[in-house]
Amino acid sequence: LTTPTTMATMTTSTPMMANDVNNCNSNNNNKTRNNNSRVSSHAFFESTSLYQACAFLVSILVAGENQTVINVKIAISFLSVDQAMLNLKSEVHNQTFDQCQIQTQANWEEVLGQVEVQSLDEERVKKFYTALYHSLMAPTSFAETGSVYMGMDNKPHSLPAGQSMQYTDMSIWDIHRSQAPLLGLLHPKVLEDIASSLVNMYKDGGDIPRWPIANVYSGCMIGSHSFQILLDAAVKNLTSSVNMSLAYEGMKLQATDPSRPHVGRSDLKDYLKLGYCTQETVDNSVSLTLAYAFDDWAVGKMAQLLGHSEDAAIFSKRSKNYQNVWQSSRQLMCPRNASGWFDCPLDPAIHDWIVRVDGFTEGDAAEWRWFVPHDVPGLIELFGSSATFAKELDEFMMKSHNHPSNFLPNPYYWAGNEPDILAPHLFNFAKRADLTQKHVRWLVDNKYSLQPDGVPGNDDYGTLSAWLVWGMLGLYPLTGTTQYILGSPSLDKAVIHLPYKGGSTLTMTAYNNSAENIYVGRASINGMPIDLKENAFLEHADLVSKTAVTLEFWMQNEPI
Repeated sequence: LTTPTTMATMTTSTPMMANDVNNCNSNNNNKTRNNNSRVSSHAFFESTSLYQACAFLVSILVAGENQTVINVKIAISFLSVDQAMLNLKSEVHNQTFDQCQIQTQANWEEVLGQVEVQSLDEERVKKFYTALYHSLMAPTSFAETGSVYMGMDNKPHSLPAGQSMQYTDMSIWDIHRSQAPLLGLLHPKVLEDIASSLVNMYKDGGDIPRWPIANVYSGCMIGSHSFQILLDAAVKNLTSSVNMSLAYEGMKLQATDPSRPHVGRSDLKDYLKLGYCTQETVDNSVSLTLAYAFDDWAVGKMAQLLGHSEDAAIFSKRSKNYQNVWQSSRQLMCPRNASGWFDCPLDPAIHDWIVRVDGFTEGDAAEWRWFVPHDVPGLIELFGSSATFAKELDEFMMKSHNHPSNFLPNPYYWAGNEPDILAPHLFNFAKRADLTQKHVRWLVDNKYSLQPDGVPGNDDYGTLSAWLVWGMLGLYPLTGTTQYILGSPSLDKAVIHLPYKGGSTLTMTAYNNSAENIYVGRASINGMPIDLKENAFLEHADLVSKTAVTLEFWMQNEPI
């Protein structure tokens, strides 16, 4: 959640205990956008001038019927006490709690109102706005009054020219897949500033982080997936204030130098020598190999954008290293030792990683089988044909229905975690968009709800909620590219107000939409037909290059 620099208090005549101090930063799954349940948290967008304010109530109960309520305004700073006083004066100053609350609610209404949705099913509308709200609660605004921030070197720094905010607290292993691209579409300046923040962390601390918390390298999770966020900003032309030369310098350094202290690449020596990480050296060798191949692809694409053709060729070749852990007779990604011997699991759909070394991170062989987001056509080739790929993927998705828990890990498609989060949308690459529509709609309707367990796992800084936002709109981003995968919209209409071209509108309409009509019979963009059989994709430019864009779906109960 966003860490505020200033907190205000409220006065009340109602006694409250310590565990009631939760008026803001609420992550309640039942928060909805209606008059009876108004959002009362704070947001992080400097670009929309939201206050970094949070409400606390401190009450002291006095003996007898009388009570005393003490109102406290608290300011914090990562820099100094004097800076905390500046934060207090600039962000809250003489405002009352009620004034802060009204302003915060108005700010949230403005941000949530950027997307106007309609559905005959009221629960769908509530699910959508709940998910959108959760998607926008991270990352943390870290620059303080005067555009200063504490760097990774524990020294104060000023924001570079053109950068509006320094961000931190980024669950990058998670958010690069769904939440960061959502920011890139709805709030492009925020994604640009996130990219600048990552470059600042490299400049100040020596490495691009894989999961920064405040001004600390947490070292959490695997890979260098911040590269995907940097590339995503670059390919969508959101880098006017980003030092891209410095960004590429940091990316190449982490991909080639095993001595980096925060490199995020365990067993890099074996990976560079053999083309894969070895099971005798690291526990999660398969996941690491697949992650590094993905990250190498990002380095190669960035090199290509910046004109480093030799580097682009080297990293493009390295991006194929996922093939080195593919065991063809089992059609699985399997652990492999230095001599080349494969150690495939007897049953790929068992979460052995919880109790023993099995080669994978937070998933099993059945789930990591699909993790080649940068080269899905190449993955399909490993299966032998598009038909075989679609059949195996369909079986994988269907078997997950036998494990309905939103708490325990699913041995097949696990909606509550990230390794296979792209899998339901991969059918489009095999020219089976109907199966993407079928499975995405099932997940939207069955894995997400307005109940306390309404998110199918740890939301991971809005990652799963952003997946739902995309799923309900009928799109999904392929991170690091300009491509969006078409799915099955579950809302009747969505009007998205975008900040492109001085203000643009994306209107998405699903005709004949219902619980039964889950398949897209035909679709068009600005009146031009979309080939749902051969090319069920859209480009970023399709959505943002005009002041008014119309995306239409005609729904039916049978696949085309």
